[in-house]
Amino acid sequence: MGRRAIVTGAAGDLGAAVANRLAEQGDRVVLADTDEAGLSKVLASLPGGGHRTVRLDVSDEAAVAALAESLNKDGEGLAALFNNAGVNGATIPIADHPLDDFRRTFEVNVFGNFLIQKHMLPILAQAGNSWVVNTASEAGTRANARRGCYAATKAAVIQLTRAVALEYASQGMRVNCLCPGPIEGRFMERSEAGFPDPKAIREIIEAGSALGRYAMADEIAQHVRYLLTDAPPYLTGSVQLIDGCRR
Repeated sequence: MGRRAIVTGAAGDLGAAVANRLAEQGDRVVLADTDEAGLSKVLASLPGGGHRTVRLDVSDEAAVAALAESLNKDGEGLAALFNNAGVNGATIPIADHPLDDFRRTFEVNVFGNFLIQKHMLPILAQAGNSWVVNTASEAGTRANARRGCYAATKAAVIQLTRAVALEYASQGMRVNCLCPGPIEGRFMERSEAGFPDPKAIREIIEAGSALGRYAMADEIAQHVRYLLTDAPPYLTGSVQLIDGCRR
């Protein structure tokens, strides 16, 4: 029987691709998201068995704590976490950004990331050889106009990752941060829609990559699987930029 892993944001393109990669190698995956219909589709597509879904808003501490308690009580342990849930936030100049959207983006992308780690890290530590990948973004390393809120949340995730890596290194846990560039799919479509000319902004973004295109979700998922399975013990607290060599 393979390891148990949890993937948050599992109904999204990247979360689903990572869940599939983990399932292919025999891991039993807990799929967490607010999109129950999307979770059902992902679950039906996974190879192997022992997978399950849970509806979870990562910004709801009571719900996160309840999930952690259930994972801890059943005795199956937890060896890998892909802490991936996130929202776009409004694509809008800072001076026009509504406070409620700014706050909600931080609640999911930063507080949610924190809450998942807060409640899952003690269970992961019991494994003695465990792996965490937090999803940030290349936007966390370089800000973009109209995307200041999103960039700020992802910069916070990068520093939170490094702090957790320092705290848990002695317990055999590798904690790394994924910073992908644009990925083909619904997330980027929503971001593009916030610009006056979505087609034009996509062309600009693509031109800014040495590869001249968006990544496919599975291309990023291959790297996540490596970070959750094969990465050497010395690789922890790292910021893994995988952006097609953005200029």
